[in-house]
Amino acid sequence: MATNFVQIENESEIKRRLEAERARLRKIAGLDQPTHFHRPIERAFTAEQRGHTTILFGGFTWKHEDLIRAVFQGCGYRCEKLPVPDVPAFQIGKEYGNNGQCNPTYFTVGNLVQYLQFLEKEGLTRQQILDNYVFFTAGSCGPCRFGMYEAEYRYALKNAGFDGFRVLLFKDSDGIKAASGEPGLKFSIDFGFGMLNAMHLGDVINDLIYQIRPYEVKKGETDRVFREMVGDLCEDLRNRKAFEIEKSAPDWAKPKFKSNKILRNTFNVFGKWHEHMWGKDYLNALREARETMDSIEVDRTRVKPVVKITGEFWAQLTEGDGNFHMFDFLEREGAQVLVEPIATWVAYLLYQAKAHAKAKWPANRPHRDPKWYELKKNFANYIGLHKKLWGIGAGQRMWNFFYHRTATNMGGITHHLVPQNELAEMAHPFYNQYARGGEGHL
Repeated sequence: MATNFVQIENESEIKRRLEAERARLRKIAGLDQPTHFHRPIERAFTAEQRGHTTILFGGFTWKHEDLIRAVFQGCGYRCEKLPVPDVPAFQIGKEYGNNGQCNPTYFTVGNLVQYLQFLEKEGLTRQQILDNYVFFTAGSCGPCRFGMYEAEYRYALKNAGFDGFRVLLFKDSDGIKAASGEPGLKFSIDFGFGMLNAMHLGDVINDLIYQIRPYEVKKGETDRVFREMVGDLCEDLRNRKAFEIEKSAPDWAKPKFKSNKILRNTFNVFGKWHEHMWGKDYLNALREARETMDSIEVDRTRVKPVVKITGEFWAQLTEGDGNFHMFDFLEREGAQVLVEPIATWVAYLLYQAKAHAKAKWPANRPHRDPKWYELKKNFANYIGLHKKLWGIGAGQRMWNFFYHRTATNMGGITHHLVPQNELAEMAHPFYNQYARGGEGHL
């Protein structure tokens, strides 16, 4: 009996020691943390910090970036664009980022770290950088690694010694809004319509440059003229006075708008919309830009092969080492480059939202298989789906209308957006339109 008791006691002691050693090794390997990932809690960017905080962004063409920066500055923000990512930025991204990432991740993540290191070399302390700068970027989800960019930025920043640097996503309210008080980055009507104009202008101008430059008579004139033209448009976006109904209304109506918040906000929304899209100042700026562009002398008798650029979203936009200076190379070889606008990607997202709403409705509808005489349930099913489709459809029509209106006011030679339903039908035999990842049926 004594022998058996000692044996059992020894076995339990062995198990206890094994568990203790296993726990020790898991702690060393960092495996003792909770298995579920939680987004890191980040310091808020509040309204009180606007005066001394600079918003950094990048990843587009210089045309888009100059115009976007002008909108930020016109809305009262300190804003700077990052330099065009280069090979040293790529190497920094590989050094501080995770293994196995795609090139756009390494270039964009490394570019941010490289810029912060530059600020440090200029004499700023790391604490000053953390307190006085934030990075603004797009957020996403899904199977593409684009959905993990936010985590990659934070991981590389931490490894590079900038742990706690704020990364703001315009998709994620936690990064935009403060826990209390007014948010530091406020999405106002003026900001939204200004960004819409900036994106459409950037797309149209980018298309025009690549249509004109291969046929210019005086080498370098296209780049010079367009730099001047974009600078003038930036001045308009930066210095445009915001519409306020209390200032624009007749004297007899001003007291009514001042005392009635709902009435004031309603008229302000429509007034700002009209001012940004059809306002005299904006249309005059487009007319002057077109006249400036018309001064470029071209020779359209030259025969040029047209090369279409499509594919990975970032690589088709960047103008540096990220795509091996592909556009410059093609033009040096005698080609006319046909670029893809960002507006196509937005149109694709709107199309996908509409297609997925239709496909998921049999499972999402409020009433399953109502009888033909249950009119109330049938109507609820009908209006529930079509209310969503009508909303998305209105967004699609407005997006296309304003893009093509900008193109028309800038001369009318910009390529139109391709209908997404036609692309989906053409691609469907080879790529299911409901599959997600990358650019889908594009």
